[in-house]
Amino acid sequence: MSKRLHLAYTLFLLLVGLVIVFQVARTGYSYYATPVEERPFRSEYDLLKPTGLYGHGYGVIGAALITIGVVAYSGRKRIRRFSGVGKITYWLEFHIFVCLLGPALVLFHTTFKFGGLVAVSFWSMTAVVASGIIGRYLYVQIPKGIKGNELTVAELEQEKTALGERLHTQFGVSPAVLQWIDSLALPPKDVARMSLFQILNFFVVNDLTRRMKFRRVYATVERTKLPRGAAKRLQTLAMRRISLTRRIAFLQKFRQLFYYWHVVHLPFAVVMFVILFIHIGVAVAFGYTWIF
Repeated sequence: MSKRLHLAYTLFLLLVGLVIVFQVARTGYSYYATPVEERPFRSEYDLLKPTGLYGHGYGVIGAALITIGVVAYSGRKRIRRFSGVGKITYWLEFHIFVCLLGPALVLFHTTFKFGGLVAVSFWSMTAVVASGIIGRYLYVQIPKGIKGNELTVAELEQEKTALGERLHTQFGVSPAVLQWIDSLALPPKDVARMSLFQILNFFVVNDLTRRMKFRRVYATVERTKLPRGAAKRLQTLAMRRISLTRRIAFLQKFRQLFYYWHVVHLPFAVVMFVILFIHIGVAVAFGYTWIF
């Protein structure tokens, strides 16, 4: 899949999710905004209550989407037979899409009121979604190859060295300037001694100030008086060098954080599914089978 097609795929998923959530919210806004004790007197009650045609449907479809997202991504990731079916990155994006849309529909199924055992499942689901967003951020910080496999430090160092040689031979960038470019990506203290809060704080600040730093790189490029096209290529290479330097410095830390993230993420997911299946079993036992 080309970059343009990948962008179209990502935007399509985003658009579909936003349209569905917007339409569901627009349809039931007045009902959900009504105090709980007054809802039975509204005309939409029979449709939007948790056991109603729409309300029950939101729960069934939401739970199905979550299950599909988890099973599909886990299967692609862990079953060797499916290892060649698409890039793992695309499966992860699909997993994120359905595991955000599903909980949103489940939220409408609850009509924004929680209690009892189901509340434990809901808050577990909320914890899974929140930790999933954090996990996605950690995941993209770990460099991947074309097939989605993680790159080693040696592979990253090799690419970084090649970039340095191109900057030096093609554009005359001195070792001193190259070192200054690298320093834009590094924290003021040793990465190994940084706490989780310090690492996240550095990345947030570094991401927010990246444009300003790139302007400094571009200003340095301008002083070389290269042709505009060549200056742009030099700037692109310098930006890539900064990104590589930062990823190499934090690679081991992010792998460690990603491992601990799994330790936190998985138990919440297990609790969510256990209570979800109990909830479904009880609902079916009492005859709430939706349209089936």
